[in-house]
Amino acid sequence: MPSRIPRRLAASRRSFLAGAGAAIAGGSALGPVLHRGELPGSPPSIVGHRGAGGLAPPNTMAAIEAGLEAGVDGIELDVWRTLDGELLLFHDAVLNWESSAEGLIESTAWGEIEGETIGGEPLIRLPRALERLAAADVDVYVELKAPGFEEEVIETVESYGLRDRLTIISFDRAALEPVRETDVPIGLVGTVPSGGLVEAAVDLGAASVFSHYTPHAIGSYIDEAAEAGLTTGIWKLVETSGTLHDSLEAGPDVFVTNYPDQAIELLGSQ
Repeated sequence: MPSRIPRRLAASRRSFLAGAGAAIAGGSALGPVLHRGELPGSPPSIVGHRGAGGLAPPNTMAAIEAGLEAGVDGIELDVWRTLDGELLLFHDAVLNWESSAEGLIESTAWGEIEGETIGGEPLIRLPRALERLAAADVDVYVELKAPGFEEEVIETVESYGLRDRLTIISFDRAALEPVRETDVPIGLVGTVPSGGLVEAAVDLGAASVFSHYTPHAIGSYIDEAAEAGLTTGIWKLVETSGTLHDSLEAGPDVFVTNYPDQAIELLGSQ
C-alpha cells in the first residue's frame, strides 16, 4: 500500500492560524518557547487525540466538538466492540477505570452501557461521532483497540461517506492485517520511536507510523520513517510548552495531541 501524506491543510486551520498569530504577537499563553529552534516551514496535520482529550472527556461528543472548534485537520477515536456488536468509543478495555459503567467492554452489552458517563459526558457509539464528522472537513483516524471487527468499522465509516477520509490505526498488528487487504490506509502505532517500529510498519504494508514523543530519539525516528516512504506521526499524552515545541520541531507529517489548540497556536506564531 502506498504511503499517504495527509490530504489537506484545513482552510479553517489556516484562518485560525492567522488569528492566532496576531494574538501571540500580543502575548501567548504558551510562554517563550521559541528559543528552542525553528519549526518546519511546512506544518503538520494536527489531529485531536480522542477528539481533544485534554480539553474535554476523551472519546465523547464534547471532545470532538472541542477539537473541531480548535480547528483540527483530523480527529482520532478509540473503538471497541461490545458484547452485542456495537462499536463503542472508549480507551481502556475495562469500563470501571474511567467511566461510571462497569465490566469488560467485550463482555458487556450496549444496553448496560447506554446512559453511563465519563467525566460527566455520555459514552457514545461510533455512528454518533461519524454523523458529526460527516459535516466537518476533517480526516478520521480510528484506532482499533482489538482485532476482529475491522470490517464493521470500515462499513460503518463508509455509510457516512467518510471512507476517503479514513485511516485505520492500531498498536495491534493483528487488527491491521485484514485492513491492508482493502484500500483503506493503515498506520502502526508504537510507544518508542525506533528503527524497529519503522521496520515493523514497512513489513506490515502500513502507509503511516506513529510513535509517542520521546526526547532525543524522535528526530532520528522521523528521518528513518520518511526515508522508508511512510507518513510520519507523533502522538503525545502530556503536553508542556517545551515538549510540544520539540515534537513539532521534529517535523512529523501528522501530530496527534490532546491539546490541539496549543499546537495550532504555536504553529500560528511562526
